[in-house]
Amino acid sequence: MLALSKRHIGAFAVLATTLSLTLSACGSSDSNSTDASAAPAGGSDAAVVALVPEAIAADGVITFGTELGYPPFEYTEADGTTLTGFDIDLATAAAGLMGLTPEFKNSSFDSIIPSVISKRYEAGISSFTVNAEREKQVDFATYLNSGDAGVVPAGNPKAIALDLSICGTKVGVLKGSTQETVSAPQLNDACKKAGKPEASITVIAASDQMPIALQSGRVDVLVSDSGNAGDVAKKSDGKFEVPAGALLNPVILGALTAKGSGLAAALQAAFQVLIDNGTYQQIADKYSLSTSVITTSEVNPKV
Repeated sequence: MLALSKRHIGAFAVLATTLSLTLSACGSSDSNSTDASAAPAGGSDAAVVALVPEAIAADGVITFGTELGYPPFEYTEADGTTLTGFDIDLATAAAGLMGLTPEFKNSSFDSIIPSVISKRYEAGISSFTVNAEREKQVDFATYLNSGDAGVVPAGNPKAIALDLSICGTKVGVLKGSTQETVSAPQLNDACKKAGKPEASITVIAASDQMPIALQSGRVDVLVSDSGNAGDVAKKSDGKFEVPAGALLNPVILGALTAKGSGLAAALQAAFQVLIDNGTYQQIADKYSLSTSVITTSEVNPKV
């Protein structure tokens, strides 16, 4: 990820401002997980419904694995129970078009793909970057552009950007993210080639722990996707900022499903309806992601 070299207008129109999903303790084997569900919001779309795999349509529920605590994509409101975020709103709107009730399972980020592969969950939506390695394991329906950005203490005292200035610093990345598996190694490769000391990489277990690591000085900079980086800085009461510079390694985000299940095609069709009727743009505007919107959703794009 190195630029060195790097959710039918009508019933749906009010969705983005009225979505409120209530958390309850998960009764499954996810002892540390959280469950949320809501009735389908608005009317379904016959063409989209026709694409939903028979087993899921018969059940009437679509389960999404997601890691809460990653604003503006998936998190809880101040009451600690109401789910919100771009991914939550988008997935809920898409489920409504499919005639399904969405159910969100709070999971660690790195456990979501294995849980979808094992069919514990039917889908995953948690700001997943679409890449070739993941496409070997699961199917994707794309929904947003993204890229890497940094978060540093206000004033950027160590003058860090996502370039060679990161060499020799302490870098925090989320466990299981592409920032861990791709960006950090590429950054350090560039440092080595330039004869500079490598950055010390700290892998952080959960998204909500990342700002804590930065505030405590455990790391000098967080490397995250641009939407999350901007939100962390915005909500820090002036403690953090996003350093200047172009996004690193622009990517596309996607909702994922089990390989060959056919569900990705239904999600893609639902996303495209939401894009075409303007609901998608309303959701993006709500979460300050207007510059990251796409015009066409795809299944398993070439990446």
